[in-house]
Amino acid sequence: MICTLCDTHELEYGSLCSSCTHATHERLARLPRLWSSLESWLTPGTTGSAQYGGRVRLAEAPLPLDSEVLDLIAEGGIVGVLEDWREAVYETRGWWWPPRANTIAQRVTIAAGDLNHHLDWISRWYAGEAFGRDIRRLFQRAYRVVQPGHDLDQPRPTFLGHCIAVDPSGVVCGAKIYADMRTAVQCEWCLCPYPPERWLALRHFQPGSRPAAAPEQSAAA
Repeated sequence: MICTLCDTHELEYGSLCSSCTHATHERLARLPRLWSSLESWLTPGTTGSAQYGGRVRLAEAPLPLDSEVLDLIAEGGIVGVLEDWREAVYETRGWWWPPRANTIAQRVTIAAGDLNHHLDWISRWYAGEAFGRDIRRLFQRAYRVVQPGHDLDQPRPTFLGHCIAVDPSGVVCGAKIYADMRTAVQCEWCLCPYPPERWLALRHFQPGSRPAAAPEQSAAA
């Protein structure tokens, strides 16, 4: 029998192979930190004009909420999925459902940790494959928000540098830019385009870059 989550490894018993069980363990361990990171991504820039075109983040202007982030950090997002599965595990095992913590952050940490504690049993449970699939999907959604430009299902793009677009108030965007041969290179924050002929300029104007010393300066040194 083949593990239906990865469609690769043989299963001696249960519903998750050892590789998928380990991957699910890693995702559960990282989900609380990902949840905590999402709050800073609630308000991506959507207005203004950058030096090189596109949208920019304004320093103090009110910005619309990012609906994907809001869905993930709200009651029915990450915490909802984790607690639904935790409740299903407890009901299946005939245990009393434990009381919830006060804050969503605490609930995410407790639910993810408890599910990890039961992961060996879950890997042998008939619903283990559906559980692993839900956790993988949840982790990928959160990861794509906090690591824009990185797709866990595709090769990692090459980091080009930080966006050098400047808004009318003089604020530099600074978002990370990645090269991806499948799509046009563009800042995820301000939508400033970066075609290949601009990559050298992008590298030249990176924070901390120093111009080459003049020949007479080099000789004096």
